[in-house]
Formats: sequence, structure tokens, C-alpha cells
Amino acid sequence: MEKLDLNKPVEIAKDIFWVGFDDPNAGFRCNPYVLNDGEETVFFDPGSVPHFPIVLGKVMRATQLERIKHVIVTHQDPDLCSAIPRFEELVEGVGGGFDICTHTRASVLIAHYGTRSPFYRVDANDWKLTLKSGRSLRFIFAPFLHFPGAFMTYDEKSKVLFSGDIFGGLSFDWNLYANEYYAEAMKAFHENYMPSRKILKHTMDKLDALDIEMIAPQHGSIIRKRDVRAYIDILRNLECGEDIFE
Repeated sequence: MEKLDLNKPVEIAKDIFWVGFDDPNAGFRCNPYVLNDGEETVFFDPGSVPHFPIVLGKVMRATQLERIKHVIVTHQDPDLCSAIPRFEELVEGVGGGFDICTHTRASVLIAHYGTRSPFYRVDANDWKLTLKSGRSLRFIFAPFLHFPGAFMTYDEKSKVLFSGDIFGGLSFDWNLYANEYYAEAMKAFHENYMPSRKILKHTMDKLDALDIEMIAPQHGSIIRKRDVRAYIDILRNLECGEDIFE
């Protein structure tokens, strides 16, 4: 593992921090991120209830709670968004508030966690979010990977792709940044959780037009620029889901 202090927020790009939980007993790691932009903070896939105390501590070292204005949720799974009501209580307690940026299909399910923040439905807002500074976050629809309303977020300023479950990995041999073994961890996750090569290829083809400096998935390891195209090609050609069963 690289010599990083994973008990603290890790700055993976300018003003973008990994605030996840390094659990040595887990082969399934979750990676929340925060993006600071002036007086606004965007919080990506804030995580689960069991991880909430650790993630909260790192978030508070990376930003102030009242600066959190947007929580981006790529789909409705509990591992990445069940802690939202806990964050709502604390952010509202210091006089702040945020919206929940997600797809309409996910919003109807996320509400069942007891959230009360307004939804910003990405599919109803031209697939983008413009921050107060003018910074643009583009949402890339990734249907059925592995949820019908799944999407990724591309930050046009940093050129970081926050990919949600896509590009995630499954392995007990975990590093924050992808190493030479990560391709196998990524294959193991996608073979079991993604529906088919055809559907995966459809979304990978959308990424060809983007200049991507880094891929920051919600599971597994972060992929640096030098490896981005290689990992896109791996997933473009990967048999998974129904391909394997057939």
C-alpha cells in the first residue's frame, strides 16, 4: 500500500478529497468524496450508517458542514447513501442545508431512508449541475449499471470522473490507488454485479469523448490518468452478468 495516512482525508486532486473508511477486514470498500469549490462543497455518495462516524470525522477535516450544498447519489444502494439522514441532521443543526442530486428513478427509493432534503433530479435538469462559481458538473447516464437510473459525474474543471459503482473493485488486497492487480479486482466486481457486456460497452463508448484525468469509483481503487483508457477498454470488452450465465 502507498504510504498515505488513510485516517485523514486524502487529497486526490486539487480541492477533491477521499473521505472513506479503510477497513482491513472488508473486501468491499466504499469511497465517499468531497469537492470544495469556493463556499460550496459537493459530497459524493456519502456512505452507510455503520461507516458514518468515520466518514463524518474526515468530512469535518476536509470542509465545514454548512458548506455542503449538494449531495450527489449515483443510485439508491444503502452502502452509499443510507447515512444521508444523519448528515441532514448535522448540516441543518449548523444552519445549512443541501439538495440530493440523483436520478428520478433513484429518488423514489432514496426517500425511504427517511431523507427530507429536496431532490435535484439530474434527468430533469439537462444532466448537469452548475455551481455558484460557474463550475460545471456533467452527469453521464449509465442505465442498468447496475441500477436503471445509475449515472456518473464528470467535473469539467478537474477532469475527474466520479464513476459510482462502475470501475469498482472487489478484493481484500486493497490500495487507494489502483495497482498492477486491480484489473482482476475490477473484473470480479463487474462480472458479479453488472448485467451484460452489451450494456457495459454502451456506457464505455460514451467515455471516449471525455478527457479524463482520474476515475474515482465508489468501490475499489482510484484509477490515475495513465491507466484510464486501458481500464475503459477492459470493461468495454468484459463478459459479465448474463454473458457468464449463458
